[in-house]
Amino acid sequence: MNGHFLSFFLLAAMAIPATAQDDDPMAFQRCIWRCLAAEGPADNPAYHQCVARVCGDEPGTGGGNASSSGDPTRAWQVGRAPDGRAYAGVDGVRGQSGLYYFCGDGAGTLRVVGIDGGERRMIVDVDGRQFDTGFERSAQGDFPEARMAPSDPLLQALQSGSRVKVLSYELGAVVDATLSGSSRALGQVISGC
Repeated sequence: MNGHFLSFFLLAAMAIPATAQDDDPMAFQRCIWRCLAAEGPADNPAYHQCVARVCGDEPGTGGGNASSSGDPTRAWQVGRAPDGRAYAGVDGVRGQSGLYYFCGDGAGTLRVVGIDGGERRMIVDVDGRQFDTGFERSAQGDFPEARMAPSDPLLQALQSGSRVKVLSYELGAVVDATLSGSSRALGQVISGC
């Protein structure tokens, strides 16, 4: 009986909208911890989807459910990878892909998640402005990534645009995402790089 009550309590707690959490300054952090426990580690895009869907974007914003905004992709998120590098990123096509910028010790990489890590050229389209970019297999071999200095013009475009698409010559559109919050998120990562 107690196990059923605990399960019900945890499900009910996750259903509380983010606006109800505004009164309690630790509610947002507890919501993040629930998502981390359910979808971790922190570099997993599913974790960021959970935070955006269940917790909202930031405490006090009343972010709430991502589907209520009409845009299934929420604003850019910031975090730290297990290797210590900071990252900023966003989930793309139906949460199955994403675009992330990792930076540490002055070196950065732009990574496309959700597709295999083979070498390929892809076009990163920011509001119609196209950047033909060469991607290589990541060190982990999981995802394609491109070395990119913090001052790269593509990063500047990502900070000032409204929408990004990553187009693979073989696969078509692999990322289609908002740039809402990208200026803040990328700026934070670049400043600490």
